[in-house]
Amino acid sequence: MNNGNIIKIASIYMGTVIGAGFASGQEIMEFFTKYGLQGFYGVIIAAILFALIGSIILLKVHKLRITSFEELLQTTMGARLGQGIKSILFLLLLSGYCVMLAGSGALFQEQFGLPKILGVLSMTIVCFITFVFSISGLALLNTMVVPLLLVGIFAIGSIVTLQNDLTMSNGTGMVFSDMTGNWLTSSLLYVSYNSIGAIAVMSALLPLVKNKRTAVGGGILGGLGLGLLASFLLFPTLVLYTDLQGVEIPMMAIATRLGGNTKLGYGVLLWLAMLTTAVSNGFVFIEGIKDKLGIGQIWTALLFCIAAIPLASFGFKSLVHTLYPLFGYIGIFVVLIMLFQSIAYRRE
Repeated sequence: MNNGNIIKIASIYMGTVIGAGFASGQEIMEFFTKYGLQGFYGVIIAAILFALIGSIILLKVHKLRITSFEELLQTTMGARLGQGIKSILFLLLLSGYCVMLAGSGALFQEQFGLPKILGVLSMTIVCFITFVFSISGLALLNTMVVPLLLVGIFAIGSIVTLQNDLTMSNGTGMVFSDMTGNWLTSSLLYVSYNSIGAIAVMSALLPLVKNKRTAVGGGILGGLGLGLLASFLLFPTLVLYTDLQGVEIPMMAIATRLGGNTKLGYGVLLWLAMLTTAVSNGFVFIEGIKDKLGIGQIWTALLFCIAAIPLASFGFKSLVHTLYPLFGYIGIFVVLIMLFQSIAYRRE
């Protein structure tokens, strides 16, 4: 039972972080690949930090019997500051959900040649069905989808890297970037942004966190899994770096080079990656508002899903460009406070 819950928690953790930006290779290119082989150091740091953050938050959830993101914020930051941060982070969760919807629409239109609205509606329907079953639906979806993502990304990353005899077209890389600094600060910024949604989701996983072993195991397995995935995205983008300049979906371009049905297959994997993040963000948002609305799980989920559809019309690229950097810097502040408070609590 404990091992099963560890896998469920790790899958939910990974599924929350693996979104359109991650699985497309665009985030990896921006935060790690451009620094050459030093980007691998950044991936190692990121994996360690993901494992550390996951374990600490899950331990706190277990010890204090925390059942929601709101409880976690109030325990960590106090009622007043916690309420303010909650408002900001719930905006992040809603934005993250809408970004994934917009990404699904863009993927259907640009890669599958189908109407954009079909991509938005298909993801909305799957999300709604998952929301109806609450945490059970979240766990089931992620334990089914995350292994597929692992196998697909590992396979493509390995094939491309071995086909090119480990020759890196960007082995040296840049030393400093105006946007993200050096490889270390870039890694910290990347973890801070992606941890916010993950922390929000983990705060609602008390039914799965039966003991300390489950908490620590789920956090470590999830963090190391994310590091492995990032590595298998980093190496092929290092190998083909010069050919991927200006490409919006680097991994799709790499899959296209492999020929056959690889492009279509990776398109499906990319959609599934968007789905896991959309479901995680939407799940926490719905859990946070359903008691206040007083209309039950199903009606809250339906209202949320319908209301988000118009917001997704702003477009994938514009939403990512505007929101990701802003919430990255907000994330540093929030994550640091949570970690310091959690460490202080453990010493008491």
